[in-house]
Amino acid sequence: MSLRIEQDRRLRRITLAAPERRNVLDAELAGNLLREIAEAGADNETGAILVEADGQMFCGGMDPGSLPSPDLFTIGQRSAKPIVVAVKGAAVSAGLALIANAHIAIAAQGSTFGLVDIREGRWCDPVVDAVANAIGRRRALELALTGRIFSTAEAAAWGLIHMVAPAFELDDRATEVATALANANLEVIRAALASRG
Repeated sequence: MSLRIEQDRRLRRITLAAPERRNVLDAELAGNLLREIAEAGADNETGAILVEADGQMFCGGMDPGSLPSPDLFTIGQRSAKPIVVAVKGAAVSAGLALIANAHIAIAAQGSTFGLVDIREGRWCDPVVDAVANAIGRRRALELALTGRIFSTAEAAAWGLIHMVAPAFELDDRATEVATALANANLEVIRAALASRG
């Protein structure tokens, strides 16, 4: 399954748990992630979802041998519960789209980001579109065309991530934010997310 699922009272923690494969999203892992987020959204005992990853890479993009469902790149628009993402290490391509889809994204200092598919002769419109929705089309197109790696400071300045924390504080900071959302008024949260969608 390559996911670890934990329930901490009203907080559902979903961890990408394939560090030996750089947490690359193949069709199976992407499908499992979609299913777990949908199940958390339908669970009345869950108020918020925290997505994080094991290892030194948050997500190494998509497996070139399999194409995940495009639904993966619009999860934030369809989720019935707020999604918080905690990023440590590198996040590229499809991993960047996951971050862009989160309602709140928190990154460890020193994390790096990039839309690097073009370096491998590939282009994925759903990934670029997801990032463009977060930071603007011109900026996303520049990043996708050049495939350049950018810093945490740039990601924060463009609005891709909302908070930056020292690496040793990332889990505590993300858990604090996600727990506050999980315990907030569910009807108000639902109305806010529906309005955003």
